[in-house]
Amino acid sequence: MMKKLYLSPYIFFLLKEGKTIIWDYKHHRQYELKEEYYERLKILSQSKGYLCEEYEHIDKDLLEANLVSFEPYEVIDWKWDELGLIYHIGTQDVSGEDIDQENDDNLFLENYIQFCEEIAKDKEYSYISYEGDQVKLLRPNLEKLNNTSILESFKNRMTSRSFNGERVSLEDFSTLLFTSFGLIHGDWEELKNKNLRSLGVRKAHPSGGGMHPVEAYIIVFNVENTPAGIYHYNVKGHHLNKIADVCTYECLKRALCGQFFVEGISFGIFLVAHFSKVWDKYVHSRSYKDVYLDAGHVSQTFLLSATSLSLLTWESAWFKDSSVCELLKINGTSVSPMFFLGVGYGEKIAVPKKLENYINDKKNYS
Repeated sequence: MMKKLYLSPYIFFLLKEGKTIIWDYKHHRQYELKEEYYERLKILSQSKGYLCEEYEHIDKDLLEANLVSFEPYEVIDWKWDELGLIYHIGTQDVSGEDIDQENDDNLFLENYIQFCEEIAKDKEYSYISYEGDQVKLLRPNLEKLNNTSILESFKNRMTSRSFNGERVSLEDFSTLLFTSFGLIHGDWEELKNKNLRSLGVRKAHPSGGGMHPVEAYIIVFNVENTPAGIYHYNVKGHHLNKIADVCTYECLKRALCGQFFVEGISFGIFLVAHFSKVWDKYVHSRSYKDVYLDAGHVSQTFLLSATSLSLLTWESAWFKDSSVCELLKINGTSVSPMFFLGVGYGEKIAVPKKLENYINDKKNYS
């Protein structure tokens, strides 16, 4: 009886510099394919492949590379598209995660120190800065945050979708930016006291390696003593630098895929990733996940801080990337938007009147 061959579901093909590369993303292996191997794989993809003399040498190589198997592969439980699956599986069990070494503390320390020494050569922490007009901020009033307990902030925080455009004070604006994005700890004293070099910084939220690749790009509508416009928050200097002139609610709403909840916010912040701050240290694409985790940490810190200052917040990850990039004047690849945070005053309601009326009208109509 002829043996059937099953094609691995964990592969994709890449055409690069005239070469055909097959990428086994589950086992993190890549091979350059000759044309006859590619044609054989095409046949196997149609579930018509059986071990036969004509392809014996090719099938042997494919079996040794684990690109095909005599046994059917487990059905993958996945509801998103192939692109999501490739990244999800392809960033698991990456090189360096050697289970056999996990209980050897000395070996782990040796590898860790070697890694740190290699990445530390001729490197300093990179602060992001812009040359645009500078807008000064006030010293943060950290005592104001003591007026609310952490438990009260937890319970009071909610996503609000009704804003009235009321002005936010410069003091609250400055305090919120500093606690959420600023150098709230100052110098990294522990490392300094132990004569260790720091390649990262400390903020109120954690970040892989202290890299903090997520920056604040701020759209100001109504903040005391701050002209409307688009700004970048300078972490080191605790000030704003102007990127562009006034952005209308209508323009921002289009970038946010029509979400009218943004109307009436006093200011909004796009959390933007600067991947270059990470990929020199963490070279595997697995670290792309970490940057999104960073954005989550940042947003939670921001939301709780805003709530402690009696501000209402709305957040969204739904936007048209290219429109946001055009708005912020960023390239969308090495510098890319990840999340949006809206802030202001208004009604503390999750269902705004416009949505409520629409729902009621639909009910009455039906």
